[in-house]
Amino acid sequence: NYMIRSLLNSSHLIIQVNVNKNIVLVSYHSSKDEFNTSKDKQTLFLVYKELGYDATLHLIKDESEIDGRFIKDLNHGMRITDRALFRKELPLMLEKLQKRKSFMQENSISYPCGNKVFTFKDVGDKFVLCIK
Repeated sequence: NYMIRSLLNSSHLIIQVNVNKNIVLVSYHSSKDEFNTSKDKQTLFLVYKELGYDATLHLIKDESEIDGRFIKDLNHGMRITDRALFRKELPLMLEKLQKRKSFMQENSISYPCGNKVFTFKDVGDKFVLCIK
């Protein structure tokens, strides 16, 4: 079922915002990505902002933004390591989240999609998907 995988599914975005609006979203994306998805990513982040999320998209446009340490090329992922990403963004996210209170009561979220319901649950140290 393709619609469960679509990030721009409006009904799923509304479900997300109704479950928890207290989310910080940060993304780095290359406009030269070989999958040619930068316009979709820009649209997604505009929607996130309209829904009230704290959403920041760093769109890397050309070679002048390659620093060789954090951003190493313009291909998909830009060869940014998880370690470098966390070192750069996690302190800022934690600072923003310290000032907020989480009102999320449940540790799961369900998305109806066609004749099925996809429920993602936070169980211990992993996510579990139940399809009914």
